[in-house]
Amino acid sequence: MSSPRSLFQTVVDKNVPRGTREDAIGELAEERATAQLRLVVVTSGLDGRYRRQALNALSRCRATDALDKLANDTSLAPPLRERAQEAL
Repeated sequence: MSSPRSLFQTVVDKNVPRGTREDAIGELAEERATAQLRLVVVTSGLDGRYRRQALNALSRCRATDALDKLANDTSLAPPLRERAQEAL
C-alpha cells in the first residue's frame, strides 16, 4: 500500500487517470489519513469531484476535527463549507 503522501500526490496530479485518482482518495480514507484528505478538500484548482469525494471520505472516517476546521474555513467555497457542517 502506498503512503498517504504518495496517495495525495496521485490525487492532485492532473496527468493521472480519473479512476486512479478516485481510488487514491478511497485508500486515504481506508488509512484514515485525515490530514491529506483535508488538504484535498482545500486544494484550489482541483476538480470539485475530488474535493467532494475527499469531504465525504472525511465524514465516513468521522473526522470531526477536520470537518469542523473545514466548516469554519472562510477561504473554502461556501458549498464545501456547508457540506462539512452538515457532516458534523
